[in-house]
Parts: sequence; structure tokens; C-alpha cells
Amino acid sequence: MRERIEGKRLHFIGVGGISMSALIKIASRLGAIVSGSDRASSERFESLLAEGYDVYLGERPEMAAKADLVVYTAAIAEDHPERRAARGKEISRADFLAEISALFEKTVAVAGTHGKTTVSAMISSVLAAAGTPFSAHIGGVARNFGSNLFLSGREIFVTEACEYKDSFLSLTPDLSVVLNAEIDHGDYFSDEESVFRSFRKFVLKTKSGGTAILGEGVKEKLGHFSHEEIRICSYGDDFMMEEAEGGLYLLDKARGKFYFSTTAKGRHNRYNAAVAAEAALLLGVPEDRVRIGLASFLGVKRRYEPMGCTRGGASVFQDYAHHPSEIAAVADVARGETQGRLILVFEPHTYSRTAVLFSEFIRVLSAADVLVLLPTYSAREVPKDGVDARALYCAAKAKEKYYFTSYDDVKKWLDRYAESRDTVLLLGAGSIEKVGEMFRRR
Repeated sequence: MRERIEGKRLHFIGVGGISMSALIKIASRLGAIVSGSDRASSERFESLLAEGYDVYLGERPEMAAKADLVVYTAAIAEDHPERRAARGKEISRADFLAEISALFEKTVAVAGTHGKTTVSAMISSVLAAAGTPFSAHIGGVARNFGSNLFLSGREIFVTEACEYKDSFLSLTPDLSVVLNAEIDHGDYFSDEESVFRSFRKFVLKTKSGGTAILGEGVKEKLGHFSHEEIRICSYGDDFMMEEAEGGLYLLDKARGKFYFSTTAKGRHNRYNAAVAAEAALLLGVPEDRVRIGLASFLGVKRRYEPMGCTRGGASVFQDYAHHPSEIAAVADVARGETQGRLILVFEPHTYSRTAVLFSEFIRVLSAADVLVLLPTYSAREVPKDGVDARALYCAAKAKEKYYFTSYDDVKKWLDRYAESRDTVLLLGAGSIEKVGEMFRRR
């Protein structure tokens, strides 16, 4: 791969994406001449611009035409002008990531409907504590590194493995992880069984002699594995997390009790830490380094991140949660910490997700004391009546509910009505973080 791209021109379409913004940096580090485009500005796009990368907004087919290789994300349609100009020299983000991973001695790929960013960052924190020469491609900004990318060596490559459009099937990991498996991405997966089939295929992509870690309840969903060349390490059978006074312990059948601690909040994050610990131990990291790495884990940006307070003194947190299970998990953490009302501000992410999970969204959103909804962040989709934020607003049974069409209006309302004992959660995978940044600037 190094020989293929060193000195070559690489162009990235959709460069502001969390994965692509890391891949352009990796390519540059490997000696490529890089450029990139995106349809809209973002924090990651502006960061690339500030660092001197040749990136721009809009479409310039001539840039793709003169490139030796053009990398595109799954969201880029075939008729995109730059992709059309790149005919014969295209490569998908997933395939490019797979080629990058092949440069390393071992690949650790973390998959799951929820938690893969946090677990990838936790494993990376442990490897850093162990002094292992590794690199990481993370789907969020890991606070231990201040980046979604960490490059320090070629021994291990840690990466998220995204199930959308079966992107993760391009990877052939030495250690694969499936944290959980639920219906999501309704624009691609038709039902739960189609999700389970894809995750099963991902597990079977594990290299011969490698190991697959199956998280809580995953084995029951994916069925029996008879592949003799892959070791299956399953939560509940081979290891599990237990609460202990002053911390946690991992009960591993091969090792016995392994005590560790994490400052990450919520049962879901204690579980994440247990899976990360099991992965690190399987990679041969000494137990004391695993403890240090997990104890020193600083979290990921937009994961229950404190943003400041409203004028009335309410604590404001932002979180990337955009699936009902994720919303329920972070709301449970916030509910346990607030002495007043729990105010959920939610920006739904894609119409297809809202449609396929509508009843689940209503259930979790109705549990708020106060619910505030913003228009659906459409991402790659076109609007659909009946499955948008307005439909959620009409169906939700929260004690109080409001609908605003702008981030400024939400900020003004929170400053006026959120009180000192309240907790505000800003939830969503779109641009709702702009509301949080308004409180950070105060």
C-alpha cells in the first residue's frame, strides 16, 4: 500500500466525515499528495483547513480527474460530479481503510450498533499505557489523544468497523469485536435478521487463528459458529463484568477475577470497559497496564460531555446518542445525577431511522420531564412526511414538550426556563453540538 500511494495524488470526497478526516491524514503521513472536498463545513473540515490540507467546499471534478486515486464514502452517490470524473480510479472508504489496515501486523476491529467509538478509544488508551507501537482510527475525538487519529507504530491497528452498507466486511481483523447488534440504518437493513446476518459475516471475516469477542447477548442473536479456525470468546460464557466495592472486576474463565476501574459513567460504559479489558488481555497487554489504561481513560468528545450551565444554573451535557437504546442509556445516567427535571433536547438523525424505530423513540423520549425537539437532521436523505421530528413531537407523551426550528431558539429557551437543579441533555448525531458550543462560549 505504501508503494501504491507514496508520491501519488489522492482525493477524498466527503473529507469532513469522522473517518475520512483521519484517512486523509494517514495518506498524507504515508507520502501521498492529498486533497479533499465536502458539501458543507464542519468542525473537522475547518480543522483540516487550519492544518494546511488542500480541502474545499463544493465540487471540482477536475480535482478528481487529475488524482491517481479517489476515495469516497458510502453516502456519495454514483452520479456525484467528482465521482463521475474519477471513473476507473475509485475506491470506497471501506476498501481504502482495509488496505491501510493491511500495513499493520495485527488489526483490531470493533463493531456493534452502539459503543464502538468508546471501546476503540478505551483499547487505544490501554495500548498507549502499555507503550505498544500502535495506531488508531476512531469514530470520535478521543480525549486522551485530542484527536480521532493516533499514529505511533505498526504493531497493532485499532479501528471501528461500521456496519452501514456492510462496510465492515472489507476488513479481515486478527481480533474482531461485536459489542451488540440491533436494528438500525433502516435505509439499508430491512429487518433485524438482515442486521444479524451482516454481523455474522463480519465475525467470519476474522483471520484464521484469530479471535472474535461476542458481547452481551450477541451469541444468541448471531447463532452458533462452527468455524474451527476462529476462537469465539463470548460474554457470559468466557468472561463477564461484575460490580465490586470501589470498582469493577472482569470474571474471566481463563484468568479468574481481574479488578479494574473506570471513570466513564453508566452501566453501558462499565460494560464497554470490560470488553476493552478482555480485548487488551487477549492482545497480551500486561494486567497492570490494562488497569492503568482504563483508569486513565478520559472519554470521547460528545459522549456525556459537560458543556456548561444555562443562565438559570442547569447543568448542560451533550451526547452523540441518536438511537433509542443510546438515548435510554445516557438518560439513565443523567437521571441518577439530577435533583430537578431531566430536559431532553433531541435532533433526530435521518428519516429512515425514525421510521424503523418510531415506537422505541416515543418510549424513551416520553420518559423526559421536558422534551424539546428540533427538525430532523437529514444527512444523506430527502424529507419524508410522517417520520420526521414533528411526528415524534406529536406522538411523545412527555410531561412538557416543545418544538423549535433553530438552535438559537433552543438556547434562548433553555436560558430562560432551565433551573439550577435541572439537567439538560443535548442529544443527536447531527449539528446539535452547535447548541452546546453556545454554552461553552459563555
